[in-house]
Amino acid sequence: MHNKDNKPKKRNYEHMHMHDHDHDFDHLEIPTMAVKDLALLEYMLDHNKQHANELADTAGRLVDEGFADAAAMINEAVNFFNQANVKMENAVALISESVEK
Repeated sequence: MHNKDNKPKKRNYEHMHMHDHDHDFDHLEIPTMAVKDLALLEYMLDHNKQHANELADTAGRLVDEGFADAAAMINEAVNFFNQANVKMENAVALISESVEK
């Protein structure tokens, strides 16, 4: 579980033991490598989407500047970015299912 800054939430657990007193500890949930990798993948996916949008905007400007052939190549590359992003989204979803259980 993470807060809006993608940092692990602190949890407050009350522990009961086989003796006659209780402990109330603040435990910091230590992220596993999968949690860290998930955060990295989510960041990279968002970053890739931003790049795809920037490239599409650049292609549009290049058409206006008379570089339609180059713009077409860039648009093709944007399609590859988008296909890769779908695969990344699927991978993130698979990891999320396991990490958040």
